[in-house]
Amino acid sequence: MAIKKILTVPNTKLRQQSKSIKKIDKKIEQLVNDLINTAKAAKEPKGVGLSAIQIGKPLRIFVIKKGRKFVPFINPKIIWQSKKMLSQVLEKENVFLEGCLSVPGYYGFVDHPHAVKIKWQDLKGKTRQEKFENKEAAYVQHELDHLNGIIFVDRVLRQQGKIYKLKKDKEGKEIFVEVEIE
Repeated sequence: MAIKKILTVPNTKLRQQSKSIKKIDKKIEQLVNDLINTAKAAKEPKGVGLSAIQIGKPLRIFVIKKGRKFVPFINPKIIWQSKKMLSQVLEKENVFLEGCLSVPGYYGFVDHPHAVKIKWQDLKGKTRQEKFENKEAAYVQHELDHLNGIIFVDRVLRQQGKIYKLKKDKEGKEIFVEVEIE
């Protein structure tokens, strides 16, 4: 059970385009196990997804937590996306801030399409297809962005959103504090 070091900004590897996987073999199976074990071990933020590039492997593969287990996505592609964005679908109180294991302690709202259909291969090489909505749609889009060298703060800033840092107040309670960006 290997837990790998997660690359953090400003590591330039995080900006690399990941390459397609030609053959699903023992090395890819081991990579999936490493991704799952590393994501499970992550605490800040809690790992709900992890892409191979985040552990230094520029390959088009990520894992996402679905229910109680992590599912690998090999060579994933968005084949459809809704016109409606998360901000149009979610009630104000249900809008959530994204975090990233490669940008620890920082959060922001990314206005992704609220639904996407993804096509990918599983560990047996079988092609799968599924529609994801709301938070799960955000998770898969976040991880797909990693495969394309995009970090969530890039999207927040492009959308002229706010970035927050998780801090503790005087009572030791965690709060989000807006970060000034120049």
